[in-house]
Amino acid sequence: MAVNYDVPMTWKDFKALEKEEQRDYLQHLIDTYGANAVSFAQMFKINANTVRRYISDNDVGIKLSRGSRVDRARWNEFLGVQETEEKAAEVVQPQPVSCGMQVCSATMRFCGAIDVDMITADLKRVFDGNTQGEIEITFTLKGE
Repeated sequence: MAVNYDVPMTWKDFKALEKEEQRDYLQHLIDTYGANAVSFAQMFKINANTVRRYISDNDVGIKLSRGSRVDRARWNEFLGVQETEEKAAEVVQPQPVSCGMQVCSATMRFCGAIDVDMITADLKRVFDGNTQGEIEITFTLKGE
């Protein structure tokens, strides 16, 4: 199967590639866009931990850098995502809660090596994109 490095692919199509093709495709996206597990998950429409686990379990042969910074504008262009100012300014209407109960506040605490991707994934599970409210972030760093 010939791989077009400049076209996004589905998770199913990616998994159908030979390991060398998978490695070359992902490495190209890392080198070109600074892609990481989160951006791969966005493209494949899966969870970032699934991407990490697959790469590790299947010995794909790339190392994902947790601190890498994706060129968001170029990555979105690659994916064909165009964010207009209208879309960015769009106000989401809260959805009524069908069970009559909702989360009013919560506390999440993480300790050890800070994994920003994991924290982001946890927040995405809690906040569905329709959530409105306030978020306060307080942190304590150790060392240095």
